[in-house]
Amino acid sequence: MFREHKDLFLLKLFSVNSIGVLVRSLLGLVSQKLIAIYMGPSGLALVGNLRNALALFGLGATFGIDQGVLKYQSELEDQPEELEKMYATSAFYGLIGSVFICLILCFGASFWSQFLFKTKDFNYIFIILAFTMPFTAVYNLSLAIINGKSNYKKATIITFSTYTMVTLLVIFLVSVYKLSGVLLAISLTPVAQFLTLFFFSKNSLKLFTSLKMQFHSFYRNALFTFIVMSCAAVFLGNIVDLQLRNHLINNLSAEEAGYWTSMSGLSNYYLSFMTGVYSLYILPKYAKINKLEFFIQELKKIYKLILPVFGLVFIVLFWFRELVIKLLFSEDFLPMESLFKWQLLGDFVKIIAMVIAYQFIAKNLWKLFILTEALSYILLYVLGVFFMDKMGVEGITFAHFLRYIIYLIIVILSVKRIFKKTELNEAG
Repeated sequence: MFREHKDLFLLKLFSVNSIGVLVRSLLGLVSQKLIAIYMGPSGLALVGNLRNALALFGLGATFGIDQGVLKYQSELEDQPEELEKMYATSAFYGLIGSVFICLILCFGASFWSQFLFKTKDFNYIFIILAFTMPFTAVYNLSLAIINGKSNYKKATIITFSTYTMVTLLVIFLVSVYKLSGVLLAISLTPVAQFLTLFFFSKNSLKLFTSLKMQFHSFYRNALFTFIVMSCAAVFLGNIVDLQLRNHLINNLSAEEAGYWTSMSGLSNYYLSFMTGVYSLYILPKYAKINKLEFFIQELKKIYKLILPVFGLVFIVLFWFRELVIKLLFSEDFLPMESLFKWQLLGDFVKIIAMVIAYQFIAKNLWKLFILTEALSYILLYVLGVFFMDKMGVEGITFAHFLRYIIYLIIVILSVKRIFKKTELNEAG
């Protein structure tokens, strides 16, 4: 099958990316296993809330321009003057975002503790984050630059090292301080990110410290587009997760919320194998395609590589779900068996849809991207609450499946319309 792929870069990228993601996933699963043993489903639900919040704070620290930095880094590799302008603009965005998040966390520590953990006992977690989130801003921008240069090995080493440090912190602190320990370990993630940059990419740190941070009008506007798109994806995704999890806690139980959090976490681990393919292969490839027939050819090439792999993985996960739960969590999590069917089906449809939907980002169609992303998350929340009341926690995974069926149909119709419009414009 692989011989049919003339472009071996996709296969190489998928392989290299898979090794890095596999190692990171294994480290993440080790810490998740410990949390599951020491704190059970309800503890994992609270940890899930903090992870969602951390993603939101990380988004705010850079305003979500990471994908834009990656795009322009790859496009401007031979234009050092333009690159410097882009770096200066992205660093200034990072500075503003970091100050913004610092103020929100400092003055809203009590609110965040109460909202996420139903107690004000963890205010200190958010005070710590207030002063460490700038490290995340530098880390995210540096990693985008490294990926934009196609330096996959360095990117893999940096992310692997970060995961290793955080996992070691979790192992030590959860065994001693239980919930407080794991929350503290996760809140120190920005410090781990800074340390990995210091050891493995000092040039990145030197770059941002030597820059004269300011806005350059073209890159200010160009990167602003990615701010809007990132906010649509990351902000909406994490907010919906938080709201659904809190709805589960309030209407069913923290344990049920923990089952869904665990299933979602497992889903994120195996779907992360696609991250590098989306940003490093699909985006630059799609940017050069202007005809529907060439786009369909590229889709077939991508699908022939990834769909059989994920299809096999999903079948194995479903048939051995009880063993997977015992291995990755504990016997207390066995009730989550019922979530596998709809989650796996939904994730398979999601992969099919997202490979097509990245055309919106490649063509900078940010309004269409935001509209479809917003609709996707609204569907998940509305359908999730509706089916949760009828099917219990399984209703959210069923909603996840239905949401991506609808999303896939909308994306297919939208992309067809885009290419028809492009071809008509070129013919005119």
